[in-house]
Amino acid sequence: MSETNPPIEESAWYIVYTKPRAEKKLSELLKKYHLENYLPIRKERKKWTDRFKWIHTPILPSYIFVKIVFWSDKNKVLQLPGSHHFVFHKGQPATVTQEELDQLEEGLLKYADSLQVSPESVLEKGKMVRIISGPMMGKTLEIIKVKNKTLVVLRIPGIDAAVTYEIKVNDLAWEELLT
Repeated sequence: MSETNPPIEESAWYIVYTKPRAEKKLSELLKKYHLENYLPIRKERKKWTDRFKWIHTPILPSYIFVKIVFWSDKNKVLQLPGSHHFVFHKGQPATVTQEELDQLEEGLLKYADSLQVSPESVLEKGKMVRIISGPMMGKTLEIIKVKNKTLVVLRIPGIDAAVTYEIKVNDLAWEELLT
């Protein structure tokens, strides 16, 4: 089969890189055109000169997830204002599983106060662990550092960022995965 006629695909979650600060507008446009998307957002308290205000900010700036059949729907997404390009990993469009998005959402709900996002390249590599008790029970995550607290990282392939959750050591138990 030629490259111009790719095989019929099923829909999957793809990563779209957006123009700066266009994530929420793009998400609304995608909904308007009936394209399923996910934009992880958290509520933050920001200080203005005369008051404090609660605002909704994306936790992964300039990234949004869309569930599409890539070869047939990619142009619909790229033609929308605010969309820049799809993220590619090893020559293929980067995909994210529903389980990874569910983990991201669960962590966002349970650890919104301690959530930090930093470029993945500055993080030190640690051990992959499976949490066996606590709010993140059953999840496989990467430990970044251990002090009085443990930082647990959820990595999403294809994005140059990692989401961290600050969890006290005595609030969870884990087992090391043998790889």
